Amino acid sequence: MIDAPAGSWRTSFHTAWRRLRGGELTPARAAASVAIGLAIGVTPLWGTHLVLVFAICMPLRLDVPIAYVAANISLPFIAPFLTIAEIEIGARVLTGEFLPLLSREAMLAHGVTPFLKEIAVGTLLFSPMMAALGGGITYVMVRASRGWTKDDDRADAFEAVALRVAERYARGRKFTRGYVQSKMRRDPVVRAVLALGQGEGRDGDGGGDAGLGDVADVGCGRGQLGIALLESRGARSVAGVDWDSKKVQEAARAGEGLPVTFTVGDIREEPRTPCDTALLIDVLHYFTEHEQDAMLDRIARLSRSCIVVRDLDPERGWRSRVTRLQETITTGLGINRGARLHIRPISAITRALEAHGFRTEVTPCWQGTPFANVLVVARRR
Repeated sequence: MIDAPAGSWRTSFHTAWRRLRGGELTPARAAASVAIGLAIGVTPLWGTHLVLVFAICMPLRLDVPIAYVAANISLPFIAPFLTIAEIEIGARVLTGEFLPLLSREAMLAHGVTPFLKEIAVGTLLFSPMMAALGGGITYVMVRASRGWTKDDDRADAFEAVALRVAERYARGRKFTRGYVQSKMRRDPVVRAVLALGQGEGRDGDGGGDAGLGDVADVGCGRGQLGIALLESRGARSVAGVDWDSKKVQEAARAGEGLPVTFTVGDIREEPRTPCDTALLIDVLHYFTEHEQDAMLDRIARLSRSCIVVRDLDPERGWRSRVTRLQETITTGLGINRGARLHIRPISAITRALEAHGFRTEVTPCWQGTPFANVLVVARRR
């Protein structure tokens, strides 16, 4: 008999425990966990509370231990009082008046069977009331104890989106899963574009209530950026196009159930229909200057509100040299399917967009990397 590797049970235990906790205990997750636990705990479904906590909290990645502790509000010496409260609330709703005061002894003697209707109605009202009260108090206490800020809220929201996007690629190739996870957490363009989708830094007309509106992702690759916009409600719909059929297939599989389409096509000729926002992320420098101008001209005529371009700035010193080397290597190895590199000054891109009536803003987009990528955000005047 072969012994299990030393420490394997500890690894399994810690993995299971982390899964039960669901992630960092932010104020929102703590409040939601307590709220779910209380909502379940006050119901007269004794004996099923643990099962219900698991069934609800695990898919939502809430904190199962905290939710179950909250569900134990229905301890034997408390449960009769909870049931009395539910009966009285139900009676008030159904008859307009409370029942005569019920004692614990009377409840034990007669049971709750005569009051099933009152319990059902009372529980439907009492359960969400307790959840809202307990969740609200928990949120305030955790936020105050940790000095939580709006920046923390944004970071927590981004992590939730990144997790949902990564899960959509779980059925694909191992390489693709790792690539998407890395891009979501390490590529600064993801946070920058999602921030635009939430209206941060937008001083003109955006795409309406749905953030960037109908988005055309030109050169979408595996589609993770467009899917992230939809998962974060930063776009109403996304139409992605790329000339790499394998990447498009992976994107289409990951986008199932979302208002998104991914197609194989020549991005020098796409999109062909109007959109609110066009994304050109790391694609322009693969084409000749003439092709770049033609792409910008067509996209500027089709974009109703905004164009977002990320590209290499050749005037950033050592960063530009590192980025140029990286692009040369990935293109030569076939990781990126560009046939050549034509890197132009960023001012050439901004002039082309401004000629079509857009106001442009250029900001660094290389945070945490050695590259010289910048983000050009063009908004129609």
